[in-house]
Amino acid sequence: MKPEKIKVGLVGLGEQSVDNLLPSLFLSSYANLIAICDINENKLNSIGRKNGIAHSYIDYRSMIDNEGLDAVVVCSFPDVHYEVAKYALENGLHVFVEKPPVNNITQLKELVALASSKSLRAGVGMNFSYTDSNKIIHEIMQSDDFDEPAFISVEHVSSKPTTVLWNLDSVMDSFLLAQLIHPLDYLLSFGGRYNSIHVYSSRSHSPLFIQVMIEFENNIIGCLKSGTFYPRFKHTIEIISRAGTTITVKDLGTIEVTRKDMPVPFDLKSKYCSTVYTPSPLKSGYSKAGYIGELEAFFQNILYNRDYRHSFSDLLPVYEALDKISSALGRHRQNESKLTVYEA
Repeated sequence: MKPEKIKVGLVGLGEQSVDNLLPSLFLSSYANLIAICDINENKLNSIGRKNGIAHSYIDYRSMIDNEGLDAVVVCSFPDVHYEVAKYALENGLHVFVEKPPVNNITQLKELVALASSKSLRAGVGMNFSYTDSNKIIHEIMQSDDFDEPAFISVEHVSSKPTTVLWNLDSVMDSFLLAQLIHPLDYLLSFGGRYNSIHVYSSRSHSPLFIQVMIEFENNIIGCLKSGTFYPRFKHTIEIISRAGTTITVKDLGTIEVTRKDMPVPFDLKSKYCSTVYTPSPLKSGYSKAGYIGELEAFFQNILYNRDYRHSFSDLLPVYEALDKISSALGRHRQNESKLTVYEA
């Protein structure tokens, strides 16, 4: 029996959309891509012809009004996400937006309330949580010998942004929404409610180095290292259990498990340190990077009421934490201090 299909319209045909979301929609078991929308008419027509999409629009309102859609997928600037999501929800459509969903927590709260009042689904594309490696991490953590997590470290670094993005007010605001939102969401998904956030930052913001330490109510310690000082994108996760077992994940791919009673010098082939997962070079990058997984989970949430963790309301704690970090960084700039601490 074939799965039900959701009639979807895609708004925004920038690099992220064309490289990742558009192919993932075509590969989805639950989506029927009906129409596309972009203000660049040449790009719109070219992508429409190339992919056999008959219905193209330069105005998202016209697409929503005329196509009888069930849902829209939006990939643009945060302020565009807000405008399109609001119009779509007001007109009875489910909404999926690429991260960051909006500019600020005020907009997010408005859309959360609107979606709730209409009994509609509103989700955010946080693809790191839907990677193959993330699924395996959780399987390892559920094993008897792992125990409870005690310390989680995420290193998420790159060389950008170095200029203001998305009509925001500053490079720092751009960095928080473009880079820090992903690893921060990841830490909060493990730790939940926190007691305090400690923010450490370099004096210079070009390049920027930032470290965030989070003390959670469940006694997990979270450490987030990020910045714009690295020549390429690098993403490393380390999870240490109370039993001393360490899970290390490099660039959303290779997973290593190390046990505390490892002999020195240790044998990499021993039971103490082992590579438990390496992604196949032949596997679709859309699957490995989580783009298909996040869309499938969202569409299943609409069709079958299955869990989807990244609703708009799920992002409220992330935006609250971003506001606290931004406030701490603002005081840092005013005081020209090497250390700024925010106690939540």
